[in-house]
Amino acid sequence: MAIAATILFGSLARGDQSEGSDTDLLIIDLDDDTRHVSVGHLSLFVYPWRQLAQDAHSGDLFVCHLVREARALIDPDGYLEKLRDAFQLRASYADEIGRAADFGWYLVLYGDELNALLLTKRALWCIRTILIARSAERRDPVFAPHQLAEETQSVAAREFLSHRHHPRDDATVRQVLRLFLEAEGLSDAALLNASRETFLQRFSATANKVALQTLHQEDDSRAGYVG
Repeated sequence: MAIAATILFGSLARGDQSEGSDTDLLIIDLDDDTRHVSVGHLSLFVYPWRQLAQDAHSGDLFVCHLVREARALIDPDGYLEKLRDAFQLRASYADEIGRAADFGWYLVLYGDELNALLLTKRALWCIRTILIARSAERRDPVFAPHQLAEETQSVAAREFLSHRHHPRDDATVRQVLRLFLEAEGLSDAALLNASRETFLQRFSATANKVALQTLHQEDDSRAGYVG
C-alpha cells in the first residue's frame, strides 16, 4: 500500500462530535487497495486515489462529504485540494435515494433478522443518505446529523438523528424508519409485501452495494456462530 494522504472527516472534522462519535479517517492509497476497518470508535477507510478522482467527477456523495468538510492530517501533495478541484455535483441523486429507500423498506420488513447494532447503523444510513442526496440536489449538501434532522418532516426521524447514540429496540428502529419513508413520500406498494428474495433481486439489479454487503456480513456472522 502506497499511502498518499491521511484525511479526517465526519463529526470530528466538523467539530460537532459527541459522546459515542466515531473517529473517521480516510487513507488515500496510490495503489488499488480498498478496505474498511472498524475498531471501537475508530473507522478507517482506505480508498485508491484513482477511484476517488473518478468519483469526484461523477458527483459521488461520499466524495462530496470529503470535499465539503474533511481536514487533511497528512497530505504533502495536496490530494484533498485536488479532490475539491475535481468535484462536480450531479443534477439528480435519484439513484442514491432509490437504493436507500429500497434498503429502508427491507429493514422495515426484515430488519429483525439483523443484530440490533447493525440494524440501527443501517437505518441511520438510509435516512441520512436520502436527506443528504436531497440537499445535494438543492446544491447545498448537508451532512451533520443535527442539520439533517431539520431537513425532514418526520418527527420520529428528527429525534432519531438528534439522539442517534441512544439505544433503541429493533421494533422502535423499524417503526422510525417506516414513518420516515412515508413522510418523505417514498412508499412503494410493490415493496410493502415483497419477499426477501424479491428484495435481493432488486438489490442486485440496482447495484445496491450497501444492502448486499450488509446482508452478506450478517450471513457471515451467523455462519460463524456455533452456540
